[in-house]
Amino acid sequence: MDKPHPFAHFRSRLIRGLLVVTPLLVTLWLLRILFDLVDGNVTPIVVAVLKAIGAEGVEHWQVMPGFPLVGLVVTVVLVYLLGVFTGNLAGRRVLLWFESFILRIPLVKGIYGSARQLLDAFGMTSKSAFSKVVLVEYPRRGLWTVGFVTSESAHRLPGGMDGVSGPWVPVFLPTTPNPTSGWLLLVPRDELLVLDVSIEAGVKLIVSGGIVSPGDLGAHVRTWSEPEPEPAPSREAAEAS
Repeated sequence: MDKPHPFAHFRSRLIRGLLVVTPLLVTLWLLRILFDLVDGNVTPIVVAVLKAIGAEGVEHWQVMPGFPLVGLVVTVVLVYLLGVFTGNLAGRRVLLWFESFILRIPLVKGIYGSARQLLDAFGMTSKSAFSKVVLVEYPRRGLWTVGFVTSESAHRLPGGMDGVSGPWVPVFLPTTPNPTSGWLLLVPRDELLVLDVSIEAGVKLIVSGGIVSPGDLGAHVRTWSEPEPEPAPSREAAEAS
């Protein structure tokens, strides 16, 4: 049995180490951004409040390093209280009023509205903006890209170069590892392969670059299923109405 080449051994171990350290570096980078944000905005407020109530030793160099931690705790508490407030009926009404006000501002409404829709779409909530995880033969024949059906409303468009006719459905193709960017394609429904996986599993697959996978994707492929029509009301119900 041939021994593996030393360079191949080094390369495989190097890639394995990068896969371990990269998520840690990204996490530390995000925490650093949060820390700098708190240190630059919340910490001065904490210092001003302590001075206003007459606290001693505020300017002492041994006390100052503790202020960013206090500011971080204050930020976490405020975000938590905001989540609690918007979780009840009154808070949701205030949030809806605030969003309706924001969406009336010409320049801001485009940025805020788009960001909110993307965050809602990738929030893995029951009210997801995506309905199906699909495979699209893109960017050429023989290559498949993971995408999300954003609406199952059929569009009747002219046939393409191959004479393909509709119905066509909008499919969002996100990028890796940032799924909030990407592009929209209108794809003939017959050319889509539907994956029998959850939206959350599809997002994890894209964000991880295929590392976190639900298994053999071919085993999850199924045909497109039309939504079942609502049953017609019975004669008795019609007469009662």
